[in-house]
Amino acid sequence: MDLAALKGKVAVITGASRGLGAGMAHEFNRHGIRLGLCSRSAPALPDGPDVVTEQLDVRDGDAIAAFADRTAKQLGPIDLWINNAGVLEPMRPLRDIRVEELRDHLDINVVGVFNGMQTYLRYLRGAAHEGVLINISSGAAVHAYAGWSAYCAGKAAVDLMTECVALEEAGGFMRVHSVAPGVIDTDMQELIRNSTADDFPEVERFREMKRDESFNSCEFVAARLLEIAFDPSASHDEVVLRLPAEN
Repeated sequence: MDLAALKGKVAVITGASRGLGAGMAHEFNRHGIRLGLCSRSAPALPDGPDVVTEQLDVRDGDAIAAFADRTAKQLGPIDLWINNAGVLEPMRPLRDIRVEELRDHLDINVVGVFNGMQTYLRYLRGAAHEGVLINISSGAAVHAYAGWSAYCAGKAAVDLMTECVALEEAGGFMRVHSVAPGVIDTDMQELIRNSTADDFPEVERFREMKRDESFNSCEFVAARLLEIAFDPSASHDEVVLRLPAEN
């Protein structure tokens, strides 16, 4: 991929305060990509001539739309939108989950993605600009884990919602993918490792991954996502993608 061609591109990343979101922000910034970063806590980079930031809740569709408008006005047409915001909890057997917890989880992990997708799609149509949207998914979308009923259901919904939008917008302004980035050593992984076998029976496998340091790095994932978005030689007809292991 011609990395020099990335300079001046504009990308929006939700959930850009830490973990993968922060890693993508720093890596994209290193390549000269102009950034719109939003998250509930302070985004990983400060405001500047090439960075627009805002603290917001992705469940608020109006806030997302206003942020997109402000980003485009300051930085120019948005070429890439990445819906990265998400949570893992509640992480325990379904019998012990309160319905309010499930609703809150799905509001963030599914409705939040819906808001980002709808905002970006409407923006592209209004601006007559072509762009790429990537939803961050998980292997949990296609593999059931005891204790992860909310997370698995939400990520499966994101994959199928993305495929629906790909059909609806075929030949239009937006190319869309749902991408499982592999296991990355983020705060979410620390939460998993600190869980109990009663809540998450496969916890020991994730602790072993930490001992072996068998993770994909944020830099690796960011590079693969840029290839998917901007490298014609790495383009995919498939909508739902799984990144390979880095090592």
